[in-house]
Amino acid sequence: MLHDGPAKWLLVSAVLEILASSLLGYVMLIPMQPWGRGLREKWPSAKGLMSVHLDMIMLAMMQAIAALAMAALPGAHDGLIAVLLVSSGWLNVTPYAWRLVGVNAFAFAGRPLQQFAALLSFAGTVALTGGWAGLLVGWI
Repeated sequence: MLHDGPAKWLLVSAVLEILASSLLGYVMLIPMQPWGRGLREKWPSAKGLMSVHLDMIMLAMMQAIAALAMAALPGAHDGLIAVLLVSSGWLNVTPYAWRLVGVNAFAFAGRPLQQFAALLSFAGTVALTGGWAGLLVGWI
């Protein structure tokens, strides 16, 4: 049931991620207004922000789908799977966010900050893959 437990955690996280993405939409729109032109040079590019915006929406949809799947076909490890998918929902957006401040989190190289950012990105990818694989294995 969706009223409590792992499915609820996934839905709450999904809604928070959609809300954060919606608020980011304002950040993208303000510099495009005639009165906000001065911010265009100071704020990250709209293209870079769009990557974060869209990734958050996609990851939120994944969490919502997983919540509905858990409600339809509950499994013994749904709690762990929800933790993995909620974690990945917030970690997988970090490479795009890091890129906004000039750090390439897509490659494990460079200085310690870049390596830390890449490890966060990798942890998110492992959590996402592990969560979906765990959900599927629980049904087999």
